[in-house]
This record gives sequence, C-alpha cells and structure tokens, in this order.
Amino acid sequence: MKVEFTIEGSPVGKARPRVTRTVAYTPKKTSQYEDLVRYTAINSFDGCFDNDEPVDVRIVAYFPIPKSWSKKRRALCLANKELPIKMPDADNIGKIIMDGMNPKKKLNRQLKKMVEVIRGVYKDDRQVTKLLVVKRYAERPRVEVRIKKDMGD
Repeated sequence: MKVEFTIEGSPVGKARPRVTRTVAYTPKKTSQYEDLVRYTAINSFDGCFDNDEPVDVRIVAYFPIPKSWSKKRRALCLANKELPIKMPDADNIGKIIMDGMNPKKKLNRQLKKMVEVIRGVYKDDRQVTKLLVVKRYAERPRVEVRIKKDMGD
C-alpha cells in the first residue's frame, strides 16, 4: 500500500507544549495543523496500515520564496541551488506531520482511558522505521507526504 497527499500552505513546525500552574496543553496552531494533516491524509486513501507493519515516510516541505528577493536569487531557489535554512526545523516538521497522521484520541472519563475519536493513517507513529524530511523553496508553498510499507531496503 502506498499513500501520497499534499497539505497546501506554508509548512508549520510542532510547537512545544505550554504549561501553566494547573495544566499542560498543545498550542492552538499546532493542534489545528495536526487536524488538517489528519483530515487530508484520511481523505486521500481508504484503510490504514496494520499495527505490526513497518512504515517508510518521506516529507518534502516547500517554503515560499520571500517577495523581496531579486529575480536572480529567486531563480537559484527554484533550481535548488539555495536551500531554506530557516524556521521551522526539519525535525519539527516531521513531528507535526507524523503526529497528525496518528489517530486523534480523547480521554473518556467514564472508562478512564483514551478512546480513538478519529482514525489515523497508522495506529501509532512508532511504526515509522524510515523517515526523510526535505526542505525546499517553491512558488506554491505546501507539504508533500508519501507513506509506504517499509520493505527493509
């Protein structure tokens, strides 16, 4: 099985959880982007990867070229001669995409355990055995994701 999908818009990195005196929570921008990833992913294919199936994930994040840059510098960016060395970090892009492909769970107070509310691409991101995150410039900002069964090559 192979799954490919695209999340339109500028790439977003996973933000650190915020902590108050009484509670720790995920920032709103992070949780909204994870929901967008989950929605896009589960609407791109039917089914999900099995619990014991190793998964290979490739993520290509395309950043917008700053409008203030010259035509020459823009051409270098489009030819991949100049690469984005800006925020968010590649590992934070990988984290938010992989967490977004997990099932969404909420605490059921009556059962006193976490219950799946929305299915994900796989059961848990611990199934990911190979991960590649690439950052590039493009005219149209987006994140392209490809997931397939890891054959161990």
